Amino acid sequence: MLNLGHAPVLIVVVLLLAAFIIPLLGKRQGVVNAVFLGAGAAAFIMSLSMTMRVLAEGTLHYPVGGWAAPYGIVVLVDVFAAYSSLVLAMVALIISWFAVYGPREVRHNGVYFTLILLLTAAMQGMVMAGDLFNLFVFIEISSLAAIAIIAIKGTKESVEASFRYLVLSALGSGGVLFSIALIFMITGHLNMEYIRTTLIVTAEQYPLNLLTSIGLMVVGFGVKAALFPMHVWLPDAHSNAPTASSALLSGLVVKVYIIALMRIAYLALGLEIFALLPIRHLFLALSTGALMVGSVFAMVQDNAKRLLAFSTVTQVGYIFLGFGLFSPRAIEGGVLHILNHAVMKSLLFLAAGVIIHQTGIKKLSQFNGLGRKMPLTFAAFTVGAMSMVGIPGTAGFISKLYIALGALDADMLVFAVLILVSSLLNAAYYFPIIISAFFGKDSEKEAVEPRLAMLAPILVLALMVFFFGLFPSLMVPLVQQTALLFVR
Repeated sequence: MLNLGHAPVLIVVVLLLAAFIIPLLGKRQGVVNAVFLGAGAAAFIMSLSMTMRVLAEGTLHYPVGGWAAPYGIVVLVDVFAAYSSLVLAMVALIISWFAVYGPREVRHNGVYFTLILLLTAAMQGMVMAGDLFNLFVFIEISSLAAIAIIAIKGTKESVEASFRYLVLSALGSGGVLFSIALIFMITGHLNMEYIRTTLIVTAEQYPLNLLTSIGLMVVGFGVKAALFPMHVWLPDAHSNAPTASSALLSGLVVKVYIIALMRIAYLALGLEIFALLPIRHLFLALSTGALMVGSVFAMVQDNAKRLLAFSTVTQVGYIFLGFGLFSPRAIEGGVLHILNHAVMKSLLFLAAGVIIHQTGIKKLSQFNGLGRKMPLTFAAFTVGAMSMVGIPGTAGFISKLYIALGALDADMLVFAVLILVSSLLNAAYYFPIIISAFFGKDSEKEAVEPRLAMLAPILVLALMVFFFGLFPSLMVPLVQQTALLFVR
C-alpha cells in the first residue's frame, strides 16, 4: 500500500511511471486505458490526502532522499501548492476520461496518453518545487509535452501552431533561465527559502541585476501564461489541438505558470521587493488590456474553438488582476478563479469538441437549432457560458465578485467597473450562440447526443460549475490561507 505521507513525491512518480509503462503495453488498449486512468485517479487521491494534511499540519517540507536544503532537493507544499495540486489532479482526471472515451482525434492513443501523463506530472512538480533548478526542469518538460499534444493531431494547422508555440515558449524559457542565473549570482542559492533570506542582505548591493532578473521572469512566465500582449501563440495552438489537449492547455497549462510565478514572488523574492517595484502596476495594466482585447477579438470569431481560445486571454487577465490589486479579497478571487476557470473552460472545450464531432460543424453561425437536437450537450455548454459571463449561482460569479470587492477594498473602483464591462462583453459573444442553438431555425445537419461515456465528463464539469457556485465555502479555507501568504 502507498504511504500517503510521501504523497508530494509519489504524485509525480506515479504519473511518470505510468507514462513509462504505457508505451510498453503496445496495442492492448484496455490495459493502456486502465493504467492511464488509474494513474490519474491515484494522483487525485494522493493530492486530496496531501491537501487535508496541509490544512491540518501546515506547510510540508519533504527532503528528497533525506538530504536537507540547501544542498538537497526539498519539495515544499504550502497551502497554495496543495490547492493547486488538487485542482490539477481533479480537472486532469476528468479530461483524461474524455481523452479515453471521447472522439478519436489522434492515431496513437498510447503515445497521446504518455504525453498527457508527462504534462500532468510536470505541472504537479512545478507547483510543489522548492527550488528554482527543479522548477525549471519541470517547466521544460511541461512545455515540450504541451507542444507535442498540439502537434500530435498531425494536421498542417496543428503542426504550424505547435511550431509557433515552440518558438515563443523557447523565448519564454530563455527569459526564465537567465532570470534564475542572475538570482543565483546574487544569492548563491537555488532553494527558494534560502534565496529570500539571502536577498535581505544582498538586494541593495545588486539592484540592477535583481531588477533585470525580475523583469525577465515576468516576461518569461507572461509568454507561457499567455498574458496580453504575449498571448499571440495561444489562439492557434488551443483551437487546432485535439479537444482534450485544448481543455488541458486552456484549463490548466496556462494557469500553472501563473502559479509558479506567484510562488516565486512570495517564497524566493519576498513580497517586500515586489512592493518596491512597479510589478503589480504592470499586472494591472496588462490585465486591463487582456480583459478588453481578449473579449473584442472573441466577439468577431466564427470558429467555436477559436472563440474559446481568445476567451482564455480574458480569463488569464482576471487572475493577474486579482494578484495585481493586492488586497486580500482580490487575491482570494484570483486564486479561486484558477479553479473556476479550469472547470468552466474545460467544460466549454469538451462540449464544443463533442458538437464538432457529432455534427462536423465548426462555425458558430451554423449552430442554429442544434440545441434542440443535442439538448444535454448544449445545456452543458450553456452552463459553462453562463459561468464565464458571471451569472449568479455559477462558479464564475463567485471569483469575479471577490475580485471586484477586492478592487473596492483597494480603492480602485475603475477595476470593479472594468470587470462589469468585461462580463457584459462576455455575454455579447456567448449568449447569441445559446439563443441561436435553442431558438434558431432547424439546422439541416443531422445531430444526436453522444454515448454516455463521452458525455459523462461534460455533465460532471457542468455540475461542478453549479456546485462551486452554490457552495464556494468548500474551498474558502484554502483560498483564504493562500491570500495570507501574499498579504502577511
